[in-house]
Amino acid sequence: MILENYNVKLKTSWLRISSDIIPHDSNDSVEDLDVVSKGIVEALENSNKEDFELDEKILIFTNIFTSRIIENLDSNISYYLGKWGGKYFSGDISASLGEAIAYAFLEQKFDIKITDILPLRQVKFQGIVTDTYLKIEKYPKIKEFLGAENGILFINTRSMMTYDKNLLSRNISKDLIISENLRYPDNYSLLSYLIGVNTLYLVVITP
Repeated sequence: MILENYNVKLKTSWLRISSDIIPHDSNDSVEDLDVVSKGIVEALENSNKEDFELDEKILIFTNIFTSRIIENLDSNISYYLGKWGGKYFSGDISASLGEAIAYAFLEQKFDIKITDILPLRQVKFQGIVTDTYLKIEKYPKIKEFLGAENGILFINTRSMMTYDKNLLSRNISKDLIISENLRYPDNYSLLSYLIGVNTLYLVVITP
């Protein structure tokens, strides 16, 4: 069970960018992508933060749909909230927490049913696919938010217990490469980054 008796009060930051600013040409360099990623981090850090409280009942359910179900994840959260901090989180727990919170957020904000989410993290490590994807036309709130009638929304999630600006930038670069190979030129991407258990950075990439 995840986050039992613990309400997650998130600080969310949104950034919407056009694919035009992302390097796609063979003449573009890795350094060009790094510049874009660092700019995204700066923009997220300086963006307005919105409060969002997750329903713990949804969180309990979303843990079932993460790629690795972690037993007693709520106990690990309680430990993190204690004096020793998140450095004792394992990679599995951190990754599953990032997935669970991102999926719960999507259900609560956009009415995206958890049962519609197909976890692809087991093959994600091959570097060719995002965590999941959705058909935009099925979800009225997503259609309105993106200003699109149809298409595919590719979704990727990551998490870190302690904020590391350089690591976040490197992760964004990796995620842009993978998501752009799938999204470009006509679809959409959503990149989600959970920091600790209370900060959620969200990057939307549009055609």
